[in-house]
Formats: sequence, C-alpha cells, structure tokens
Amino acid sequence: MDPYYLFLVFLGLYIAVLALMGLQSSRKRSSVTEFWLANRELGLGIIAVSAAASWITTSALLLATGLFLLIGVGSIWIWIFPNVSALVVISMLTGRIKNIPALTQPELMEIRYAPSIRVPMAVAITLMMVLFSVVDFIGFKLVLGTFFGVQPLYAVLLMAASVAFYVSAGGFRAVVRTDIPQYILLVGLAAFVTYMAVHLPSQAGSSMSAAAAALGSSWWDPFSRGGVMGALVFLLALMPGWIAEQDPWQKIWAARDERSAKLGLIGGAALMILVYLCCFLTAIGLSSRYPIPAGEVEAEMLYLKFIVDSVPPVALGLLSVGFAAASMSCTDTFATSGASCISRDIIQRYLRPGASMKEMLVINRVLVIAMIALSASIALNVTSIMDAVIIATVVGTTSYFFPLIGGIFWKRATKEGALAALVIGGGTQIALISYELFWLGQPLESVCPYLTEHGVLVGLILSAIFFVGVSLITPPPEKIRLAPFFPSIAEELFGMDNLMVDRDNSRYREIVRAVSENVSGERAHLDLHVDLKPILADGVKIPGSFGWDTFVEALKVLHPTWYTPTGSHVVYRLSQADMLACVKMVRGDDLQVWLSAESRVSQVDRQRDEIYLAFEEAQDALLALGLTAKVSGEA
Repeated sequence: MDPYYLFLVFLGLYIAVLALMGLQSSRKRSSVTEFWLANRELGLGIIAVSAAASWITTSALLLATGLFLLIGVGSIWIWIFPNVSALVVISMLTGRIKNIPALTQPELMEIRYAPSIRVPMAVAITLMMVLFSVVDFIGFKLVLGTFFGVQPLYAVLLMAASVAFYVSAGGFRAVVRTDIPQYILLVGLAAFVTYMAVHLPSQAGSSMSAAAAALGSSWWDPFSRGGVMGALVFLLALMPGWIAEQDPWQKIWAARDERSAKLGLIGGAALMILVYLCCFLTAIGLSSRYPIPAGEVEAEMLYLKFIVDSVPPVALGLLSVGFAAASMSCTDTFATSGASCISRDIIQRYLRPGASMKEMLVINRVLVIAMIALSASIALNVTSIMDAVIIATVVGTTSYFFPLIGGIFWKRATKEGALAALVIGGGTQIALISYELFWLGQPLESVCPYLTEHGVLVGLILSAIFFVGVSLITPPPEKIRLAPFFPSIAEELFGMDNLMVDRDNSRYREIVRAVSENVSGERAHLDLHVDLKPILADGVKIPGSFGWDTFVEALKVLHPTWYTPTGSHVVYRLSQADMLACVKMVRGDDLQVWLSAESRVSQVDRQRDEIYLAFEEAQDALLALGLTAKVSGEA
C-alpha cells in the first residue's frame, strides 16, 4: 500500500479512538467546570502525562534536535532548560494556585485586582495560545510535506478537523485523557528515531563516543552562547512566559488535590526530560552522518530527512501517526486554554452573564473550533518554528508575568500597577516585534546586542518598573480581594464561626438529602441543583419572572455575605477563610440555579450547613421575584 494511504488508515483509526474518548468524556459534561476543568478530579498520573504531552509537540522534537546540531549543549538555555524548569517552578506555586476558585488566570486576576484587568489579560493569553498552537500546525505540515508531499493547506485542514471534533465534544477531560495515547506515541517515536540514530556511527566504523568527541569542545560548552550572561538572558526571555502560561495552571485547578497537582507537574517535567534526552542522543548520532546544518530551518528539517533516508516507505505511515499525536496533544491544550478566556472572561463575564449552562456549553464548543481555525490559518503563512515560539513566549513574559506572580505573593500590588505592567510591558513588546518584522527586516540584536530575542529585556524591565512603581503610589487593595490569597487576612475577615443550624429540622434533612457529594482527594464536592417554580396562591400561579442579574442583586441586598468578585455570572457566599470551600451559585438551565462547594473532607458536616443556609437565603431573594426554590424530589 502507498505509504500515504497507509498513514491515512492509521490516522483514521487513531482519530476514531480519540473521538470515542471525547464522546465518552462528553457524557459528564454537565457544567462549565466540567468542560474546562474536568470537575477538578484529575489524579497525579494523568496530570504528569498530560503536562508532558501538552508541552512537547512535533515542532519540539524538530527544534530541540536541530538546536543541539546547530549550537550544541549551549542550546539548552534557549529551549530545554527553561521549558522543563518552568514546569517545576509552577509545581512549587501549587499551594498558592490550587485553592483559588478560578477557571482561568484572568478570572483569578479579577478576584485579586479588579474587573479592569480581566479583558486585557484574556486577550494577551488568547494571543499567546494561538501562537503556540500555530507552532504545532507548522510541525505537522512540515512532516506531511516532507514524507508524502502533501500540500500545507490539506495537512493543516486534516489536523484542524481532527482536533476540533474530539475537543469540542469532550472539553478538558477529553484533552487530558487523549494525552495518554498521544504521549505514548510521542515517546515511542522519539525512542525509535534515537535507536536508529545511535547506530549510525557504528555503520560508519566508528562509535557514539567518537562521534561525540568529534563535535569539539565548543559544542559541549554549556555557555557557548554568550557565557553565563547569555544563558541568563535566554532564561529571562523565555522562563517567565512559560511559568505564567495558563494551561499548566488549569491542570492545577483540575487536580483532585494539591499533592496530585504538585507531583504531577514534577512528573511531567521528568517525562519531558526523557524525550529531550532522546533528542540529544539523536543529534550526536546524526552528526556522524550529516554535515552540521548551516541554519535553523535546515537543522530542524534534518530530523525528518533522516527518517526519510532511513526507514522503508511503509514505515513512514506509522511514524507519521506519532508526529500527528505529538502535534495534536499540544494543539488541543492551547485551543481549550485560549477559548476558555474568551468564553469565561469576556462572553460570560460581560456579554452573557445570565446565560444558561446549556448556552455556555454551546458557546464553548464554537469557540474551541474558532481557536483551532484561527491557528490553522496563521500556520499556513509561517514557516519558522523558533520564531513562532519565541514571539508567543515573550508576549506572555512582558505582559502578565509580573501582575500574575506578583499578585499572589505581594500584598501591596494594586489593580493600577497590574494594568500598567500589562499594557506598557506587553504593548512595548508587541511594538518591538512589529518594528523588527515589518520595518527593520532583521533581528533587533543586530542594532543593539541587548535587544536579543525581540528586545524582550526592554519590555520585561518596563513591566517590572510600572508594576512596582504604580502599585506603590496608588491606594492599597481592599482586604476582601487579598483574602483568597493570604490566609492571615482571610482569617481576620471571616474566621470560622460556628453556624447556627438546626440539623434535626425536617426542612434541613430534606435539602441535605438532595445534595450530591463526591470525595476527590482532599476535597469533597457538594452540589445541589435547585429548580425555580412560580408561587401558588389559592391554586393560582402568581406572575413572576426570573432575571439572573435581578436575582443576584436582590440576594446581595438581603444577605450581604453574598459577593460577586468576578461579575454577576457567579456569586459566592463568603462565610469562611477558604474561598474554594465557600458556597457558590451559578445559573443552571433556564429555570434552575446550581449551588456548589469544594470543602476539605474534614469540613463536610459544616459544608452541608453552608449549603442549607445558601438555599434558604436564595429562597428569600426568589420570593421577591414571584418564584420559589424546589430541590429535586419536592412537589
């Protein structure tokens, strides 16, 4: 069989498996939290595999191997070290991140600062995710073009349609579940190519040690790219952007507990090292057969050239599925991460705060497809993997690194300082990139050596200066916004007072029986779906209507413990220091509201009391609208 048609058969079977996994995941997709965070149920193992799979793509295999060939060990500062160590650093932030009840980073920033920061940050993250997804499409079109002569348009369309189907069907749960076979195929591909490459020196009558020695001392010098200062520049250019990248943070929020999140990300870093070790050995092996490439693109393509030169045509079909898996494992992650910002942080926050859950799930699906389509269209006009990666990363580094990390550690950080850092730092970086690409026509570092990597140090320094400076000259933030991030302030504001609830009351028992409880790790997930019905007076329905915003405002007036830190689409009953455990309410279907809380297992009894009180307080607000609340099973 023609190798291309064999590839299509293998790909069809592979996509069928992914689609089945996506459809199975869709059966649980009853809420936005389920769609974007897999209901916060992910364990250590799946987080580790997903973290590795979503950070290593086809382009990463080509790029890492190509950089080793072109530069040597010193290339680790350009890609591998900041890539792996960023995941480890994020794992160390788990304690600060996990207990914030957010679905996205812009939502977290609104909780910390103010509404004004949310949209600019959502736009910056979406831009970053689109550019990262572009990198995956570039790698896939290079593979199919090199192996089978497939036109870029058809390669991009094939990948876009495949990813859009299973991700839009199953959401984030589908993404992480499909990451398992995708990582297995990825590491299998990398190991197979390495196995072939390490045998090249012996075929030429030499050995791997001799091939390694022939590369010369400069190849082995880890500081060949500008010494220690050069390494620091690359770390400053790339590492902050990857630390602030949203998709690993979403895995932390999706984890069943803090331990699973932390060890899962560390495990993911270890799995990444395994793949990059394969790239390192492959580069040494290839150097014994091929001359050192003259440029970046040629170095990246040598990985594919070696495969074409070394394996039977039929084997290309199976290997190509491995490349497809590597590309899809990252594209699906970036698509869901970027789409969540548009859906949650712009549409639901500002345009459709009263949208029902069914409406939001449809919007989520459409946005995932739109993100994939946008990335695919851009990829048709871009060829350099390195340029796309660097541009995406430095935008994140200079725009929202300081507001994000500074906000969770520094109490004095203000909304004005965060917004100034985002706009000045990110705006400067985009201006420098635009000037370099469209006017200068050559790297900025050719004008000034300190403007390396698109002048990222300029944008980064300006972002830091404005973040700190503006924060210090503006009024301190409200304590209510600091409470979720700093336990001492939370205890000062809320404490843990005993609740006055009669648990023997028949009404209490009726409501608590309707609460569904699911223990996942250190947290217990409590959910209560409440139906809204018209009030009856002498058997006649009293006219009433349900407007979500009107209901929320009435609830906040009647019971001041209810608070909307991120807009009216979600309202919290702030009654304790642990904000994740506080009862939150969102709109369910048209005449339904959903109450939920994620308490620590040791606090479940108290949390049932909280749910009961939240129900009764919601009932007070509904009565003013001519409606009453009924839990499942009530007449």
